[in-house]
Amino acid sequence: MTPTVPVREAAPGKRVDFKKRYGWRARIGLISPAILDTSAEQMRKILPEGVLLSAITISAPIQNLGTEQGTRAFDLMVEGGKRLAAEKVDALICGGAAVAVMKGVDGDKEMEAALRRETAVPLVMANGGILAALRFLGARSVIAISPFIEPRNKEIADFLDAAGYRCLAAEGLGLTRNVDFASQTPDAALQLGLRVAREHPDADAIYIACPRWPTVDIIETLEQETGKPVISAPAAWIWGALKALNIRECSPGYGRLLESLRAA
Repeated sequence: MTPTVPVREAAPGKRVDFKKRYGWRARIGLISPAILDTSAEQMRKILPEGVLLSAITISAPIQNLGTEQGTRAFDLMVEGGKRLAAEKVDALICGGAAVAVMKGVDGDKEMEAALRRETAVPLVMANGGILAALRFLGARSVIAISPFIEPRNKEIADFLDAAGYRCLAAEGLGLTRNVDFASQTPDAALQLGLRVAREHPDADAIYIACPRWPTVDIIETLEQETGKPVISAPAAWIWGALKALNIRECSPGYGRLLESLRAA
């Protein structure tokens, strides 16, 4: 006779069901061009109980890629998607907006088409996930902030404009190294967001680029201080993946977009 394993107290106030596997509700795959530190941590903060993040990186320094290297990074992102699909993830987030943008306005669609050919799971694309969030929130004009240098910020503005949104400003910290993005405090994004929002009060929404930049903890504060919805890249991607999987909850405290899951 197999003994029954009960739900047990693993620590004061925390109960663990030893019969439930990690990811018992769903497994979300993430393909990242960069090291998985702050980006993965931010997404894990948002995920509800029972949803596992399964991530892979191509380890490419995308801020300094040339055309040939960008093409190679594009191929590696698609290969990463194939590997995660083989691990039986239920949805797939394709990070690395910069890799897609290097292919031009249609880069995101090109990468999505390649991934759809190679996988059979719901997809959330780096840029497409942001556009889906903007549509959902009803925004038509936007300000964008990032840790990036001016050329990368211009790429972001050009992409948003080409997608039909008025990008009133795209400003960054002027950083180039991924490790420096991850080493910032959340206050760096908060102060930049507050300043740019003051300078452009007519903007409908605030977009915070770069999943490795620590930003999810400031979403609610920035929304409260500006009165505008805030779309942080890692939060928007998780929102898209949970929505695709019909999981209508997340950890509380991460802004209007994610709270909309509960209201659905």
